[in-house]
Amino acid sequence: MGKYYKFPRRYYNRNKVRKPLKPKHILQLLLLAVVFYLLCSWFFIGTYRCGSDSMSPWCSSRDTLIGIRSWYTHLERGDVVLSTPSFYRTAPLWLRTIDSAVQVCTFRTVSLAEFFGYDTGYTVKRIVGLPGDTVKIMDSRAYIQIKGTNFFLPESDLGLAGEITPAEVEMLKNVPPVKVGEGCYYILGDNRNFLSDSRTMGTVEKKSIHAKVIYCLKGFKK
Repeated sequence: MGKYYKFPRRYYNRNKVRKPLKPKHILQLLLLAVVFYLLCSWFFIGTYRCGSDSMSPWCSSRDTLIGIRSWYTHLERGDVVLSTPSFYRTAPLWLRTIDSAVQVCTFRTVSLAEFFGYDTGYTVKRIVGLPGDTVKIMDSRAYIQIKGTNFFLPESDLGLAGEITPAEVEMLKNVPPVKVGEGCYYILGDNRNFLSDSRTMGTVEKKSIHAKVIYCLKGFKK
């Protein structure tokens, strides 16, 4: 007697006739897919679309960033990071819960909170000041006083980005010295014309850094 299919048993019988899927089997597959998505989101690498040219020429708005969660990595000076938007600190708890559920169920980065006027886009910036440092801005250039020293070093001497786009707005060109507290970081964009960095928002806590960028996929140019 010939050998018949034994796997998967729910789809085939002894006569090799395919059986329809039951609702409970479809539910099991959906639950496995959600669990797999959550594991990838928490432990593995994710992709993000660069939304502006604040890090030009490092990346443009058409590029895709590949990042890994920051709390599994050690943050160093010069690292490019993704800062969590203010939505996660200002929006009510019920909206944050629904927003997370919608993203998990749809497997998309489209946020429900955008319809309520909240900014949910991540900000791509570079770490300039570490905890304990003092940072000041002169002529759009950053100067860092490292913890335990008495003199300021230009950002180029510390291995940071060499290509900096100077700010055109006068208020962004010069910023008084700022002491970076423990557990916080001073972040700046390579294009100093953009406001969304530590010059206007202040230092950023480590828990607000969503991920560390490890690679940039260049998009197609027109």
